[in-house]
Amino acid sequence: MPRDRAVSHLMALYDLPDLMVYAVFMLGAAGLAASVCLGAWRLSPVTATKDQLDLAMRTSAAVVSALTLTLAFCAIQARSQTSEASRVVAMEVAAISGLARLADRLGEPGLRLHADITAYLYAVVHAEFPALAERGRDPATQHAAEALEHAAYAAAAQASDALAQDLIQQTDGVDEARENRLMAAEAGLPAAFWLLILLLMALLVSTGPLYPPRRHVAAMLAMQAAGVGALIAFVFLMDQPFRGHLSVSPEPYNTLQRSLAHRAAIATAARSGLLAASPAPQDVTRRVQDASAP
Repeated sequence: MPRDRAVSHLMALYDLPDLMVYAVFMLGAAGLAASVCLGAWRLSPVTATKDQLDLAMRTSAAVVSALTLTLAFCAIQARSQTSEASRVVAMEVAAISGLARLADRLGEPGLRLHADITAYLYAVVHAEFPALAERGRDPATQHAAEALEHAAYAAAAQASDALAQDLIQQTDGVDEARENRLMAAEAGLPAAFWLLILLLMALLVSTGPLYPPRRHVAAMLAMQAAGVGALIAFVFLMDQPFRGHLSVSPEPYNTLQRSLAHRAAIATAARSGLLAASPAPQDVTRRVQDASAP
């Protein structure tokens, strides 16, 4: 139970502004390093000599180098996970857009399919995407996806063989893209990486008793630990592709929604006879003629 509470508090950091997350990690690391240096000196039998200080500085530098390299590798891994999640989202949006274009070719039978596409997009943006990393598959969005699949198969039954095959294939593509997005929402750095970071951080803090308990020494160790804490915060913010302010944006779905609404409005106006071909204005026609003249 305490472990679940600690995990929930840690996950709550993603809802904070990035600057506050950096402050939490940096202040926590700095305070820990300084307190260990000042508090554990009495328990350490080491005497403050020049050779001992040189050995302490070399030890700290080695641990910092190892920790920095580890964090750099983790940052690259986290960035690749975010790029992959963005690619998966783009593929799903492209699949839905392709299905909508096929629905346009159906005429009247495609109107129901368009409505289900719009409902699915709305469910993804407002129900599933905001808490995708926490809950994963959303029941309401899953119901909208199943309704979209049924509508696509019903529309395929009224289409020609070629168009029906394209509809079924595109519907399967939408379903596959959705599953890929749900899998990408579970991505994150392996627990072994975070364990390695914690172990190296513990080693760095444990070098504090090797230094004399002076204010400037404690301040130096605090600044060093704060810098490492900032790097850890950076990796933390990028760890979950669908969490925090650096997460993948649902804007591609919103853009597709606006595009489909605009196309639907134009189609409705065309069917009701509100749109009619009109000759180009005289000035536009004259400019076109002048431009094409030898």
